[in-house]
Amino acid sequence: MEKSELDIRRRQLASVNREAWSGEYVFSTANKLDSSLKKNTAFIKKVRTGINSDQYKSILKDIETVSLEKYISEIITSLSEALFKVSRSDDILAAMEVVSALHQRFPTQLAPYLLINLLVGVANPIRAHQSDREKEEIARISRQKNVLRLIGEFYIIGIFRKLNDCTKDMVPDDILRKFSKSAAEPIVTPVLKDVLNFEINLGNSLGVLQAFLKRFQHIIYDENNDLLSSEVKNVWRQIFTIYTKAVFSIQVDLNRQAISVASRNKKAAIRTGKILDEHTSELNEVSELLEKFKSAAEFLGGVVGMTPPKLFTENSSQVSESSTVEVVKQKSLNEDELGGIWDDIREKNFYTKIPTLEELQEQYPPTEINTTKDGEKIEYFLSKLENVPQSNVDQLVVDFNDLHLNNKATRNRILKFLIETPEISNLKYYCRFLKVNESNLSDLIHELIEFLDKGFRSQIYHNKLNFKNIYFFVELIKFKMIPTHIIFHKIRTLTLNITSSNNIDILSVFYEHAGRFLLNETEYRELMLSMISLLKEKKKAQNLTIDEKMAIRNLLVVIDPPITKVNNLQQPKFTVVQQYIRRLIQVELTNKTASQVSVELRRVDYRADKDNYFVLIDCLSSPEDLNYDNIPSLAEILEKMSKKNKHVLARTVDTIIEKIIRGLEENDYRLNRVRMAHIKYISDIFNYKLVNFKFIRDLLYKIVTYGHPNKQPLPGNRSISIDLPDNYFRVQLCCLLLMSIGSVVEVGRRRKKIQKNSEQEDVNISALRDFLIFLQYYTYCKEQPIPMELEFRINDVLVKYIDTGMVRFVGLHESVLALQGVVERNKLRAESNEYDEPEDDEDEDEVEDDDDFEDDEIDNYSDDYGDDDGYDDEDDDEDDDDDDDDQEEEDDDNDDESGSSDGESEEHTRVLTETEKIKLAEDKKFADELEEEYKKIVLDSYVSNQSIASSSRGKFSVPIPTRVANEQPSENKGKVGFSLLTKSGKKTNVKQLNLPTDTKFAETILREKANQQEHKERIMNLVMNMET
Repeated sequence: MEKSELDIRRRQLASVNREAWSGEYVFSTANKLDSSLKKNTAFIKKVRTGINSDQYKSILKDIETVSLEKYISEIITSLSEALFKVSRSDDILAAMEVVSALHQRFPTQLAPYLLINLLVGVANPIRAHQSDREKEEIARISRQKNVLRLIGEFYIIGIFRKLNDCTKDMVPDDILRKFSKSAAEPIVTPVLKDVLNFEINLGNSLGVLQAFLKRFQHIIYDENNDLLSSEVKNVWRQIFTIYTKAVFSIQVDLNRQAISVASRNKKAAIRTGKILDEHTSELNEVSELLEKFKSAAEFLGGVVGMTPPKLFTENSSQVSESSTVEVVKQKSLNEDELGGIWDDIREKNFYTKIPTLEELQEQYPPTEINTTKDGEKIEYFLSKLENVPQSNVDQLVVDFNDLHLNNKATRNRILKFLIETPEISNLKYYCRFLKVNESNLSDLIHELIEFLDKGFRSQIYHNKLNFKNIYFFVELIKFKMIPTHIIFHKIRTLTLNITSSNNIDILSVFYEHAGRFLLNETEYRELMLSMISLLKEKKKAQNLTIDEKMAIRNLLVVIDPPITKVNNLQQPKFTVVQQYIRRLIQVELTNKTASQVSVELRRVDYRADKDNYFVLIDCLSSPEDLNYDNIPSLAEILEKMSKKNKHVLARTVDTIIEKIIRGLEENDYRLNRVRMAHIKYISDIFNYKLVNFKFIRDLLYKIVTYGHPNKQPLPGNRSISIDLPDNYFRVQLCCLLLMSIGSVVEVGRRRKKIQKNSEQEDVNISALRDFLIFLQYYTYCKEQPIPMELEFRINDVLVKYIDTGMVRFVGLHESVLALQGVVERNKLRAESNEYDEPEDDEDEDEVEDDDDFEDDEIDNYSDDYGDDDGYDDEDDDEDDDDDDDDQEEEDDDNDDESGSSDGESEEHTRVLTETEKIKLAEDKKFADELEEEYKKIVLDSYVSNQSIASSSRGKFSVPIPTRVANEQPSENKGKVGFSLLTKSGKKTNVKQLNLPTDTKFAETILREKANQQEHKERIMNLVMNMET
């Protein structure tokens, strides 16, 4: 019957039954009722037999014709037993008709007693033992499903109302205790609460509720259905909603429990190498219960309008998007397809694309052989199997099944062949053969795995090594034919006993051939990561030798190559202008396009957007982003962009120096190309006269001495981890810098006198000669012999700077003697108080850094280059010509034959602007004033040395000790002479002071000087002893 028709019949029955309760309706019977015992007894038996759709009409006819008043109690008992058996929908409809008819005849005599019987039938059982629960469970659930639906139907059609319809005498004590407080409520409400709360964690009421909702869902949740009052609907909906939430919560807990049990079982299986029955049974129980709740949650969620919770598997993880960690690795061309496991597509297909037997039989026709004997067939097949590289393994699969050799004797022959075969190279083909026939040869595969497992255990705990079995085991892993717990039991045992004989060799073979597979395959990844963590912990053990630690480190590199982790990896967003700047420098810049790129960069308005300026600095200080051949062009761009704003040059050079120092600190061989790019860039910056040779000299010493105590490299010193004796890269950097720079004679931008240029040249050559001596000493501090390539580089450097008079030293002894000579010369120079150093305008040539960036820096820069509208390409060409003219003027200053300004004016065709004329005049005036002050300093120093009096020890204007001289001969014994530099306004004076030796300052200086001398002598003695 359709739902709509059933609801119509329910309304009819409900109307009549309610009238029967009030006495307004009386069931129509025959005029003369049959009161015979036979008829009444037959009726009772007919009801007890069962109420179904086939005979309910007969029962209704008997109700009309038979007098039943004297047998009401017997009828109620028989009717209750019959109702407990009603389960089908048609039978429930028949029960509704029969019980309604009896209720209409006996309204107060039948319904209360029938309600009590049904309440007893739907009541929850009292558990005594676990065995009772298992026996009664199925029967209880079936009975409660049927009775609860009948109680619901009888309440809807008006037969049952409340528990108050029953007197206390007829209600059993247990029912009265449970329902006494809710006796005035609709009888279905307390019954639902009682049934649904019974052992909810075990899901014993899930099926009962699902059956109830399937029958009455449209009545409860359809607002237009009037079979139930709105108040009753709301109460029932609340009950179902609360129950559904509880089901969701229990489902989540069971999911966690299942994951925990599975993880515990997996660990136990890995620990023992076996799957225990008690572990399996526990997991099965939890899994079955979880599936029951999962199914109920989906149904209840759809009924009440709630979404079931998401369940997580053992391998799933919840990662917050805000703290994403991305792993960046070097990828090959097809790594995304290969998954990081296989070397090429062909290998991947061999292990992963396993065809079915039916597909192979369609593709390969069977090979015909002229024999019908099984023995000859198996010999033929084994001979083909032995030469499998020359044959097609898929063809062998077809032949094996076509020969019908799949019997126990044949499987034993094949197993013996696989165990005894000496060919390791054929093992992967045998494994593919077994994989394709996995369903037909499952017993053979199980026996083979058991044999390899026992052999593996023997190798772990005994001094045996059978590489063939290890390789066979590994190949079976790649085809996923070995259970997970067996695989990781072997890895775990090998790792825990890694110091035992041969275990590290076995683990090496294992990781080398199957490590990447286990790490990148989803079903093995989590366990493999735990094995790697265990291996890392074992590496920290104190009882490991250096060789064992190195072997473990190599294992980790093989299975999990070094990676770069980038937190919150997000590409910076650049504006269109910033992208244009980056493309100009990093892509378009070449030696042919440098001038054009400079013009385009000057068109950018750096005042409107300060970020444009920072992008420019970043590009100018990143030579590693360019082709190596284009680095000189980048230096040319820097020279052009820094003409009118020194901040660009200062920031760029400062950033490059920081990167060079950072490279010395990290000493990562993977960044060698980047470090060489930085050095090359610095050399090109020098070639464009943006820094002077003093800057290059300091950088060379920084490269060689960085990280060494007191900046003094010692022979064979292995305590400096960033510069070990077998690491020669610093020498290569120095050679690259020296070979890349041009002339060491630095000519300043100002006009200087010829003799001062000569003095500057002598200073630079002397400084270069000193460094070449130190470089050779540093080279001999490394392990000898040095690589031939490095030997050639050093020789090339010495050939290039042959004018310095430097030669190649034979050994450490000669380099130490030469270095000692340099130290003595510097010492004599210091003692002679030579303050008349060449005037090289270092304050002009050296790069000065301004740590505090001000907005006016960008504003000034923008004033020069940021005017897009008023900019003309010809202006840039004019500037280039001006630069060429400046360079020619500097060359003319160095030429003895062209010293006059008249000659310069004849050579240069451009006309000096008024600003440039004023600047040249100011520069000349400044140089003259500086020379005068210098002469005064020398004169004052001479006078003060001649007349030292006690009155000279007056108060100074914050004196700064500049240099400690040797003790000068003095009439005052017990005193030490010092040279002090004082400044009053613009005047600078150097004066001599004699301080008593017992003063704290003098004692500290003398002690430090003695320690330095002692330290130098100790180093010299150490070097001499090494040579001897």
